[in-house]
Amino acid sequence: MNNLEKSSAVPLYEQLKLSLRKKVDEQVWQEGQRLPSEAELCADYDVSRITVRRAVDELVEEGVLERRQGKGTFVASSRMSVQMMPMNVIMQGFYILDTERKQTNVITKREYEANRHEREVLRLQEGDSVYVFTRQMMLDGKVCMLDRSTFPAGRYPGLFERVTDNMSTYRLLVEEYGVVMHCVHKEISHTYASAEQAKWLDCPVGTPLFRIYKVVYDPQGVPIHMSSSYMKADSIVFVTDNELLEG
Repeated sequence: MNNLEKSSAVPLYEQLKLSLRKKVDEQVWQEGQRLPSEAELCADYDVSRITVRRAVDELVEEGVLERRQGKGTFVASSRMSVQMMPMNVIMQGFYILDTERKQTNVITKREYEANRHEREVLRLQEGDSVYVFTRQMMLDGKVCMLDRSTFPAGRYPGLFERVTDNMSTYRLLVEEYGVVMHCVHKEISHTYASAEQAKWLDCPVGTPLFRIYKVVYDPQGVPIHMSSSYMKADSIVFVTDNELLEG
């Protein structure tokens, strides 16, 4: 039994919280490991459920622990910090300043006749073709994102062969095709991993994902490309640092 000082001025829930956190910090409980149940913690520490619940609640709030519906409480998985670009900046939607931390793998490259949605968004004619690239983004050796980008094939001859691993498609469009990016429409929503997405994101089917949908336009309002990027919601923290405008 783990003994708490019941005569101490420090509340029992705070003592319990410190004890549980110490086990996480000292890796007595490993990342992703399930904690004992509330009843087991009550018996182990000789405290009430209210005390256990408050201590655990605060550790969940602080990101040390995480609850999984129907499964219990677990030591929280470490989350990758992803620096978000301001919403008025085009690019990928996030960036990593240290490029040595990044790796991009091209999973699939396809060329086919644009479907109705792609024709509407990219303003194509029936029978026009698109290039679709699916890429897996790695950060510090861990999978962080799956990206599916669609480009009008007729506007970028040779693009299909040029897109390779660890290549910026934006840089390629600017340097090789003279593209000028003027504005972007972005949507961030919530979805769940399909079987194919789960395979490449290294997670179970049905895992909660962030979806970043984006359409980029040139100065004439012509769509340059569209994309959907997927990130595991439980392993990503979006970070942004923007200057405030004085009013």
